[in-house]
Amino acid sequence: MLAIAPLLRISVKSTNQTYAACGVPIRSQGKTITGLAGFFGVMAWVMVILRLIHRHFSTQAKLGWDDYLVGLAGLSSMAMTVPVLLAVKEGFGTDIWGLTPDQITNCLRFLYLAYPFYMTTEAFCQVSILAFYLRFMMDQKTLVFVKGLMVFVTAFGIANTFCMIFSVTPINFFWNGWKGEMVATSSIDMNLFSFVRGGIEIGLDLVILCLPLPMLAKLHMSLEKKIHIMSMFCVGFVITGVSCARLHSLVQFAKTSNPTYDNTPTIYWCAIEADLFIIVACMPSIHAVFSRMRSSSDTGNSTGYDRSDKSSYFSRSKRSENSGSNQNFGGISKSTEVNVYSTERADASDVELVDRPPYLKDFDRKTHE
Repeated sequence: MLAIAPLLRISVKSTNQTYAACGVPIRSQGKTITGLAGFFGVMAWVMVILRLIHRHFSTQAKLGWDDYLVGLAGLSSMAMTVPVLLAVKEGFGTDIWGLTPDQITNCLRFLYLAYPFYMTTEAFCQVSILAFYLRFMMDQKTLVFVKGLMVFVTAFGIANTFCMIFSVTPINFFWNGWKGEMVATSSIDMNLFSFVRGGIEIGLDLVILCLPLPMLAKLHMSLEKKIHIMSMFCVGFVITGVSCARLHSLVQFAKTSNPTYDNTPTIYWCAIEADLFIIVACMPSIHAVFSRMRSSSDTGNSTGYDRSDKSSYFSRSKRSENSGSNQNFGGISKSTEVNVYSTERADASDVELVDRPPYLKDFDRKTHE
């Protein structure tokens, strides 16, 4: 990414001496990178942990592929964030003339480690969201399209990762080439690669995020609830805005002679984009957590039972399941039959965003056998 000219080492040294003599202060955006990357990294991991805990304790079924993939995305995000923070510690985000040659080399080495994990994080998130769609999409054509898109996203993610790893040979030219002491045997135009890849990623994000909207629009529910659920999915479009901001920062970086400072926006936009993708992928699960908590609270307030009774409403209902009771009112016999239905399947998932009526329970069971 940091295509630094071979003569930069001499230029950096002379510029440092000149600016020091003139009293020009050395700027640093290190705290900005650390704050943004750290904050969104922690938020992403909190969402992943909440999702996995919810899915583990809310159902007896094993975690699904979408859960494992979002877990891998969380690990990949951590593997991306740690080298970025280490690069900042070495001086990344600071004017290049304020760094020693060893610091510049170390910054480039850490960034080389971070970039591939940024790409794998995005790929894991995209495939995780598509795998989640497979849980509730019933149309056969849509299922085929989603599976085909999963194959394409996987192949595209692998290709991007290898292109980044072998963007230049020998590989150590990425962090040592700026010294002008070695020659690259082959390399790709990283600016062109970044723009092409970024454009394709934005297109994929839009397709993936728009996929469930037509189905959600057809759901039989109140307009308020429908808008609420659709808006949750639409939060993902923020990622598109972040991707555009990252591409804009690449335009600025392509013209710079101060890469360790001017490349700062590119780095923190990459971190924000990857972590936001994880957060968006976990939002349906978090919505389900709060919906279940709210539903339990509403049930407890509306049952009409004495709150001092420690037994739950559902426990009492279970004792009454399929039981009948007879009452006499002045010689008139009244018979009441109570049937309690449970819509949570053995492989219950975040699909509880959409209420499933009791009469579909048998259909769901046959579908997942």
